Amino acid sequence: MQSSGRCVSCDPERGCHQQRRGSIADGGDRSGRVTPRKVFRRIEALRGCPPVAQREGDHDDQRRGPCEKCRSFADRHASEPGDHLDKCYHRCMARRSTVPLARLHCIPAVTDAPASRRLDNGLVMHALEARHAPVVSLWVWYQVGGRNEVPGTTGMSHFLEHMLFKGTPRHPKGDLDKLLARYGALWNAFTSEDVTCYFETVPAERYPVALELEADRMRNALITEEETQAERNVIVSEREGLENDPSFLLGEQLQAVAFSRHPYAQGVIGSKEEIKLMTRDGLYAHYRRHYAPNNAYFIVAGDAPATELLDRAAAAFGPLDAEAPIEPPKAPEPPQYGERRVIVRRAGGALPIIQVGHKAPRAADPRAPALSALAVTLAGATAGGGEAASGRSSRLYRALVDTGLATTVDASFQLMKDPYLFVVEAHLRPGVTHDRVERVILDELEKVARSALTDSEFGRVRRQMLSASAFMTDTITWRAWRFGQLLATGAAASLGEWYDRLAAVTAEDVRAAAESVFQEKGRTVGWFVPEQS
Repeated sequence: MQSSGRCVSCDPERGCHQQRRGSIADGGDRSGRVTPRKVFRRIEALRGCPPVAQREGDHDDQRRGPCEKCRSFADRHASEPGDHLDKCYHRCMARRSTVPLARLHCIPAVTDAPASRRLDNGLVMHALEARHAPVVSLWVWYQVGGRNEVPGTTGMSHFLEHMLFKGTPRHPKGDLDKLLARYGALWNAFTSEDVTCYFETVPAERYPVALELEADRMRNALITEEETQAERNVIVSEREGLENDPSFLLGEQLQAVAFSRHPYAQGVIGSKEEIKLMTRDGLYAHYRRHYAPNNAYFIVAGDAPATELLDRAAAAFGPLDAEAPIEPPKAPEPPQYGERRVIVRRAGGALPIIQVGHKAPRAADPRAPALSALAVTLAGATAGGGEAASGRSSRLYRALVDTGLATTVDASFQLMKDPYLFVVEAHLRPGVTHDRVERVILDELEKVARSALTDSEFGRVRRQMLSASAFMTDTITWRAWRFGQLLATGAAASLGEWYDRLAAVTAEDVRAAAESVFQEKGRTVGWFVPEQS
């Protein structure tokens, strides 16, 4: 769900610009959206089967790889289109679904330790060696997003993300897209409240090309008046499209009401009025201030020794100059002393929506893993392993969807640099009142805060959470993204550390986290009420 004001098209699953999303053959759907797992499987078509952990009864020194039948299938079809390898992939995934939870930590994708290096110009680099596919995925995470903006400049980081695809003196507009498309790459960018991120997944032999492109635009982007005016129209259109999504519209208002001082109140894309007033000079100043090696993380995962991956990156980024250190935003959110409410009335929404948000801790807080488990408890685990959740066996699904009160229900705890929100969202069935659904949601939140989960329920929650966390790193691209997300938000220093923290969560931890977060004084409730045109 989009509980925040973030642009729904600016995330690692969908990206920001349709021309960079890929064709249907490359994994896009007919709306232009990338379906990431199809794309990543296709670009990693030579990888064969993903490794599997032990089954029950296996000895500790007998971890199994792909079965002989699957390995033979992969060998025969390694040079054929990716859909052949998907068959092998699904066979192995079916086998992996029987992996006992206690041994999921054996999956190398979760526990690989990164090699790290810090350049003299301040760029922090991390490399994950992944030799199961002849590809490399590199990510540049700039520590700038919605939280670095002030009123009058909201949406500037997102606007600038668009402008970084307008070329440099060395690579004119369109050159980057042509080069990467020629090599069969996957590439995109997204902006969030905390970061702006650019990535490419390329054949391993094209890693130097992608490095040169990213190093070039870190300091040499062309931001012209003409391109600024043209892109402004694109972003205004994007904003207008988002306003047609009732869930986005309500989430944006909920966020604005929940935060009285912190920049998280502003969201990411910015208001239409501020987008129209943004200047070329303002964008360029924002670029020169924040796009520097000492304000970025570089993450790479791929088919080469980690030291070699870092050496090549150091050669590309090392000559770049650092900028003056950037002070983090200094607008801490004051305590909330009572429930806040917002009602959005607008024509066009088919069904009423309710969102219930509670102030929640930052990603670095010790309670963060338990809150991730809490989201699974309330709404299930996602296939991608994210912190947003929706599942049929979950408490809220049974209380709202199975009873006919709602069509869908989600729960979300997002990993953020600063304290944010734990959000529950439900889409009501026709004729059902907001009051009734709100009471059910609050009752369920009170129950999970009052009594610890049973052994049976906690076992199911734990299996779902850890399986999703492990399987989401089974491609090189997803592995690099997840590692970067953990570093950028301060959640963990490695994939293995975060996985271990999730594995250490107890049923009492989940209850205690719920009790600490689900307080009336930290609650904000939003209703979307559709009106007739």
